[in-house]
Amino acid sequence: MNPETREFAIDLARQAGDLLLVTLARGLDARRTRAKAGHYDIVTEADEASERLLVAALRGRFPGHCIHAEESAGREIPACEWLWLIDPVDGTTNFAHGLPVFAVNLALARHGAPVLAVTHDPSAGRTYWAEQGGGAWVRAAGQDQRLHVSSVNDLASALLSTGFIANRVLGADRNRAEFSALDLKSQAVRRFGSAAVIMAWVAAGHLEAYWEAGLKPWDLAAGWLLITEAGGRVTDYDDGPMRLNSPHMIASNGQPGVHREIMATLAAIHRRQASGA
Repeated sequence: MNPETREFAIDLARQAGDLLLVTLARGLDARRTRAKAGHYDIVTEADEASERLLVAALRGRFPGHCIHAEESAGREIPACEWLWLIDPVDGTTNFAHGLPVFAVNLALARHGAPVLAVTHDPSAGRTYWAEQGGGAWVRAAGQDQRLHVSSVNDLASALLSTGFIANRVLGADRNRAEFSALDLKSQAVRRFGSAAVIMAWVAAGHLEAYWEAGLKPWDLAAGWLLITEAGGRVTDYDDGPMRLNSPHMIASNGQPGVHREIMATLAAIHRRQASGA
């Protein structure tokens, strides 16, 4: 990866993050929301302003690249060699309530796999980034530090995180069953409300694993590369390889006592529900 491309993406994500912090400081009136797909799926004016900034800059710098962004994307992932995936505010509900757990998420994919990832956490002043084959890093106060996943290999000692699919009415039973089962088997399960931040924390070794269904390409692409480059493992629920359009994901430190145990627990729940038990 060209270092200039990486630094451009990092600087751009930080610019978008600065915009969000200004909006956050202006109070609740500046973070007015409207529903996209029910009261649980919302967008703010800041989402749209952040996306406009990101898209305009990327189109100006990389006119031959395609863009797939949350607030303006079509249903299908563009079939392009080079594709930017953008989530202008990952964790919109947190942001709208003034909760400082949200991120600007950027990834550049080539032939359907991420080769550059940038997850900027504006509230913490940290930018997580990774390049294919170049490791995963966090930048704070102008210094880069290498990221490594944790070495925990026992689910009972693992701190996990999850999220609930946007259509909580359709997914409520499965969400509750998965959360309850893995909460009992692990040290604890936390729900933070930002897939981007959570996956950065897995890459940094703060969490052992994260699982969720119904993620969009802009949710998962950056974290997929961050965790892989930090030494972790990312698969679908069936141990299949990740794709940008994978319907579900387990992202972990890669230790079999964590990853395989989560996979087995989810599979047992889904079999019971499919049988009507």
